[in-house]
Amino acid sequence: MADTMESELSELTLQEKEQIMERAAQIDKDIKEGKYSIIPPLSDLEQKLLDEEIAKRTKPPEGVPEAVDFPLHDIVKDMGLDKPVEGVDLEFYEDLKTKETLSVYKTMKEVPDVIARKYLPDLARRFVEFERRVKQMERMLWALPREDRSLEEDRFEILTELLDKSCQGLEIWEEHCERNIPIGHRLVLEADLIHLMSSKFDLIEKICSEFDKLKDDRYGVENERDMLRYEIRYCDMVYTELHEKFLKSFLDMDW
Repeated sequence: MADTMESELSELTLQEKEQIMERAAQIDKDIKEGKYSIIPPLSDLEQKLLDEEIAKRTKPPEGVPEAVDFPLHDIVKDMGLDKPVEGVDLEFYEDLKTKETLSVYKTMKEVPDVIARKYLPDLARRFVEFERRVKQMERMLWALPREDRSLEEDRFEILTELLDKSCQGLEIWEEHCERNIPIGHRLVLEADLIHLMSSKFDLIEKICSEFDKLKDDRYGVENERDMLRYEIRYCDMVYTELHEKFLKSFLDMDW
């Protein structure tokens, strides 16, 4: 094991090694001060963009609460899922951050609760990161060049629809997060939610990065629209299936 780690470290650049050491030192410091959280804080850039967004908002009428930017994160904190499970090595959670969701969770349906419980904070972290990613996606979409009644405006609208549909995965998590279901079932279903959202977010990012390729190409835009309509219907189908599986697990029914 040690030889493998040394081999991997030797392949890193000096900057990458320094970043790893800085991260390890910060984790040690947080542990000693009782501040360690599985969910990392917003980066400086994320915090800056959020502050700018908040500054532009119109203050709500008296008696109306301020908008909550990350409500799912608040739920995670209230449930204590931003903290490691007692007795679990913190390196376990740091290692999970490097792994793809399905590769970890797709076969865990029958894992006993006593073993599966330690994985819940990792999945909660992944959902919070998606909640943060939504804001990045919205900024990226609003920055797309488009004119009224143009092909680009049509593309913007369908991409926005796909983003909205993808975000329903966060709503499904919130609906079922406190229900008493076998934890192994929860791990598999939440991992499926994350995988679906991730694939759609990645698709939107890819299209935005190549947005100019279909400029004035009506045929290409129509093909893209048909493809995105299919993706939206596919999300509907999978979300319905996962929602039903959550309910069946809650009711102790097979799926």
